Amino acid sequence: MSISFEGQQTDERILAEIRSYALSKYIAIVKIILLSVFFYFVLRSIGNVVPQFASLLTIFGSLFSLALFVIGTWWNNLVYTRDRTYITDRRIIRFDQVSPFFRTKRELFWNEALKAKGYAPNLFFRMMKVGTLEVDPIMGERENVIVKDVYYFEDLANYIDKILYTFKNKPVEIAAIQPFVAKPRGQRDT
Repeated sequence: MSISFEGQQTDERILAEIRSYALSKYIAIVKIILLSVFFYFVLRSIGNVVPQFASLLTIFGSLFSLALFVIGTWWNNLVYTRDRTYITDRRIIRFDQVSPFFRTKRELFWNEALKAKGYAPNLFFRMMKVGTLEVDPIMGERENVIVKDVYYFEDLANYIDKILYTFKNKPVEIAAIQPFVAKPRGQRDT
């Protein structure tokens, strides 16, 4: 892979780059739209109950809904384009956009990792093969790496378990691990 990330160590191979599933971004934007419309109609309904403030509440509701839509859409675009997770031959590292100006970095080296698990938040996402990937450390509560909206989440959890097994039992063979390919089983070699 010809990708790199901030803080990449010398000779560290990237085995997979994880981005949020594209449909998740659009679902988040639809939620923002629905929330904007909801607030608009709530303020408009209050204006119908209190007629002396109807025009003021309609204007405020329109501006508030528009601001909520614009800011929410901008924030979701920013988060879904900048959040990244990298699986390397040494660690898993997650970059999260926490504000417009700051990103956090959470990393877990393979010698500190215990296991990986994948789960879907609901049946709809499970059918689409989109879920949450979680890598637990050997020690330390709340030190795990959680990656949401991952395509082929179960396959990636199994892939990380393979890396952990190889790293702990056959460390010489870690260099032979091939990068993860996000395709259906049986089509990953092509």
